[in-house]
Amino acid sequence: MDRLERFEKALKDIIDGYHKIGKELEVLRQEGKVKTTKFRELLGKKLVYSMIITIFKRYDLIDKNVLNDKE
Repeated sequence: MDRLERFEKALKDIIDGYHKIGKELEVLRQEGKVKTTKFRELLGKKLVYSMIITIFKRYDLIDKNVLNDKE
């Protein structure tokens, strides 16, 4: 696997993780568990993923609407 393939796989994992965490956070919100450690950890991880995706967008390495596709 060359460097570009590894980059593409990592980016896909980040985007998929971002969406998965979003769904988990929504379930926790519906259950009223917004002050739990798990909720806060997931929220922090989603923020990190969002920042990584934003950096890739800034350098036109990914489509600007990548996060809007599944939300």
